[in-house]
Parts: sequence; C-alpha cells; structure tokens
Amino acid sequence: MNKTCHGLMFAALGAIATSDAWAHDYPTAERVEFVLECMRDHPGPEFEMVHKCSCAIDRIAEVLTHDAFVEGSTLAKAVTIAGERGSVLRDNEAAQADARKFRSLYKEVRRKCMFRP
Repeated sequence: MNKTCHGLMFAALGAIATSDAWAHDYPTAERVEFVLECMRDHPGPEFEMVHKCSCAIDRIAEVLTHDAFVEGSTLAKAVTIAGERGSVLRDNEAAQADARKFRSLYKEVRRKCMFRP
C-alpha cells in the first residue's frame, strides 16, 4: 500500500472511531453477553440473530452511556422479580418509569434492527 492509501485508511478509521456508535463504547464481554441473551430470548437462524442482536446493542450504545445501560437493563429485569424480593422495585414508581423507558428503547431498537414482531 502506498502512503496515500495508508493516509486515507487512517483518516477513515479516525472518522469511524469518533462516530456516535463509539461515543458510548461498552466492554466487549458486556456486548457478547447481551447478544447471547438476546439470541436466547429471540430464537431464529443463528447467523441472522447474531447480526440483529449485535445491531441492537450497537443502537443502544449510540443512545445510552454504559452506566445508563447497566442501570436500565437491570431495572427492566428486576421489576419482574416475583414475591417479596421484587416488591421493593415493583412498588417504586421511579424504578418502574426507568424500566419502562429502557423497555421502550429496546422495543424501538428491535424494530430498527428488523426483529420479527
């Protein structure tokens, strides 16, 4: 590769690295965990679902910081805990509102990433 091609390649990489998709980068392990859980929850052809679930976490990362993602996804799961253990969050309107916001974002992301209804 000549110097001009190298320069163009590094310029393109720099543009990608500063894009919104990288603004809220998440640890790789967390992304993998999300994709595996997503694939479990949305069965389908493996290749297709890897791409759709990867799309979903990428879209979420464009909107939420990692800390906001952890909090929102945790609340969305925790408010569904049955019994006395879950009542602390189920009875907390702020927690319920945050869980609804996260579930709404996830629903929109699934639509944008072409999940089946």
